[in-house]
Amino acid sequence: MGYDAVNVGEKDLMMGSRFLTDLTQKAKFQLVSANLVEKKNHQPFFKPYVIKEISGLKVGIFGLLDDRFRPALQEKDPGLTILDPFMTSKSVTQSIRKNCDLIVLLSQLGESKDRKLARENPQIDLILGGGGEALRAVMERVNETLIYRLEPRGGYLGRVDYSIPDIKRPIQFLISSERDELEKRLGRLITRTIQIKAEIAKAGRPDEMKAKELKFLESKQKEIEKNLMAFQDKNFYKHIAIPVQLSVEDDPKIMKGIDQYRTESAKLYQPRAPSLPEKGLSEKEMLARIPKDSPFVGAISCKKCHEANYRNWLKTKHAKASETIVASPRYAQEECLICHSTGYGKIGEYATVDEIPFYLKGVQCETCHGSGRGHPEKGRMQSKVTLGVCRNCHTKDQSPTFNYVAYLEKIGCNLKK
Repeated sequence: MGYDAVNVGEKDLMMGSRFLTDLTQKAKFQLVSANLVEKKNHQPFFKPYVIKEISGLKVGIFGLLDDRFRPALQEKDPGLTILDPFMTSKSVTQSIRKNCDLIVLLSQLGESKDRKLARENPQIDLILGGGGEALRAVMERVNETLIYRLEPRGGYLGRVDYSIPDIKRPIQFLISSERDELEKRLGRLITRTIQIKAEIAKAGRPDEMKAKELKFLESKQKEIEKNLMAFQDKNFYKHIAIPVQLSVEDDPKIMKGIDQYRTESAKLYQPRAPSLPEKGLSEKEMLARIPKDSPFVGAISCKKCHEANYRNWLKTKHAKASETIVASPRYAQEECLICHSTGYGKIGEYATVDEIPFYLKGVQCETCHGSGRGHPEKGRMQSKVTLGVCRNCHTKDQSPTFNYVAYLEKIGCNLKK
């Protein structure tokens, strides 16, 4: 994919650091991590940063890992540790600022920590964020630092373009509401253009109406690009999220590797102890068996205040989502659980439907509204379910008939006291 640098995330270390370092010998890109270090001397385990020269500008790229993963890391690799990301950030940027025109952080800290870091360290020009539990794409500016993160699960490729005719240090960027609005309109046009091309490619035959719309969109795109030329002598940036749709063909080598992975993982699969069944338990018993330290409390906990919604939910396909993949091969179920259960990847470790804790089966309230621990006193739940939340699973490829308004009505999502 032409990567220059990749930040080490916690999941990259799941098989241990030795496994990862062996893989790096084959990689054509540089792994970076400024705060993943050897415990005995605090020496970086990978390069803390790289400096790339692009169009005459020197761009420093460094990576940070969230130190909340330190205990889990040291179970697998006692010789490694994770330093405080905020202190490390200041140390790295002070070291490379004099040699760099722009500094880019590849972050695994999550949305809230990215913002805090931008406030505390103005030396960073761009934060490309990953990690955390955000269910939506974020593009924002904190002080002078741009923060960009995509929706999870790899459904989009992110692109940030910089136009820098004035390279006088420190490089300053124009904030223009007019330009921003033009960029948004251009982004919408490009997204719709990509969508129409994908639909035409999927149909395999010309469509007169779509062809006319495509021609109109392309003419409007040229018009907006012409208006944007007025900003060509100013420093600015633009961003776009490019949807990965069916028009992007599968790579045969990658598909062969996935098939091989599925075959081999099926041989390695070992059933774990199933979760306690919920059938036969009273409501009181079910509530008592939900772990007190779990951030997710289950739809049964929501029933107390939202009984009408709860009973409507029981009739929906969301409530039975886990059951729909029971017939899938066990090794393949893990790929489906992220959209067919609640809290997958954020709580516990389960690989099949049998292993899902009883209070996390199906697509429950917390999948869309956020974890409910502490609600309503201190919980911060998302009352309105946005289209972006639904699109995490109802992608154009996996759910081609998805209609936001119609589907909300199907799941009885209107809040009632």
